[in-house]
Amino acid sequence: MITDIYSRFRGLYNTGELQYYGTDIYMAITESPNEKMFNGYDKTFNSTAGVVGPYWQNLYKIVQESNTLINRCSPEETGKDYDRFIANGLFFRSLAYYYLVETFGPVPFYTEEQTEVITSATRESEEKIYSTIIQDLESIKDILPMKAEKKGEISKAAVLQLLGKCYLTRAYKSYSLATDFSDAAECFEEIINDPNKTYYMLPKFSDVFDENNQGNSEIIWAIQYGEDKMYAGSGNPQQALFGFNITAVLPQWYDKIQEDYSFMQRGYWVNPTVHEWFVDPIIDSRYDATFVREFYVNNSSSEDNGKLGLYFPRWNETDDQGALKCIQFYNEDGGYNWYPQSTALAVLEQGSDFMPMIRKFKDTKMTWGGPGTREDIVMRVADTYLLCAEAYLGAGSNDMALKYINDVRKRAATSESYEEDMTISTVDIDIILDERARELLGEHDRWFDLKRTGKLIERAKKYNIFVQKYDNINQNHLLRPIPYDETSKVDGLEQNEGYM
Repeated sequence: MITDIYSRFRGLYNTGELQYYGTDIYMAITESPNEKMFNGYDKTFNSTAGVVGPYWQNLYKIVQESNTLINRCSPEETGKDYDRFIANGLFFRSLAYYYLVETFGPVPFYTEEQTEVITSATRESEEKIYSTIIQDLESIKDILPMKAEKKGEISKAAVLQLLGKCYLTRAYKSYSLATDFSDAAECFEEIINDPNKTYYMLPKFSDVFDENNQGNSEIIWAIQYGEDKMYAGSGNPQQALFGFNITAVLPQWYDKIQEDYSFMQRGYWVNPTVHEWFVDPIIDSRYDATFVREFYVNNSSSEDNGKLGLYFPRWNETDDQGALKCIQFYNEDGGYNWYPQSTALAVLEQGSDFMPMIRKFKDTKMTWGGPGTREDIVMRVADTYLLCAEAYLGAGSNDMALKYINDVRKRAATSESYEEDMTISTVDIDIILDERARELLGEHDRWFDLKRTGKLIERAKKYNIFVQKYDNINQNHLLRPIPYDETSKVDGLEQNEGYM
């Protein structure tokens, strides 16, 4: 059953529309009805939207299976593994409810296995749900070892990370407790200052994402994939979602994308503005470690085989490196060249699907057109540092907030001589969110970060050109619509305000 719960989280983290779209740094690639609902926050995003039903159902399946595990597990049957099984059940139930509450608001709340079809329900308050999941996580934080015995399993560090995030999220809400920010910081500190240094930031940012260095000491918890479809399902989609099929746009140059990349089809667009948040890519190693900007011709029948074919200069340079085709960051009018095609938005009409892909998810073990096999990182230590900085900022300890942000920034410096240049002296929540964008680009949950900090509407309007165009986003969009299939079948399950 634990294996089945783990497998359901693969589906959860593959539902990227609810994690990425309509934020300050991501947008859908087209304005089709299925994507415009996220970019434009229009009325097509309602209870019948295809993504919300499976998301709701998957989370409640995790809740039910977790409750079943807790209910049916006994010391007599499991022996020394009893506490570990219970800890897994409480962790995954808590994580599922965290996403349910943040996505849908007050929701039906079950802590017992359901043995009959549910025909009526009451939406429990967010306050009650957060109180319970925090209590549950507190009760298990000392049960598991700091480091899991096997890759992909949860550990004490994963429990502390989730517990800290729940304290931190509640700290912004009207029903917060006075100690929430400090309690959150304490959880993150326990990971960071673990005397055994079980988890720590690697010396180089790029090493975290080396596909031959999976399960490294910076990764607290990652969803596991592999070549066995029975084990890995449809595979890790990250490379494909943040890539593009260059063989389709330049077939004369490429047999395949590159020797070290397999087939991909861009699913998510990174707002070009985000590139400019890397103020100086020369000193911030994360820029070149995050984006692939050069593609060499690998068509053996081409007279240009082996040459640098496609090149994307950094946002603040114009050098073409002698490439056959160079896509500058800005066009002659000072606008972005790296926007997707759109017939509905004039500024995008000259755009193309040429855009640097994200390097972090390179997966050379993918078969051509097949599923990704590398792990999907959900929790890592650099995120712990930034969450801890946010907690200290909320608690009024600006010096500690700066310390942890600067620790992350110094690690990102291209050399030790640039560490001082990467050090900042002031901090606010927007600085932290900008830093999270640079450090965690492509790694899930941006929508939840913006909602937690109260910055979703402001930053989406400021940076997302589609959100600006449609100008629909409002307070109602801080929650998603409850699926129609649920409200129509379950008495007492009323729809969220502003949705049909």
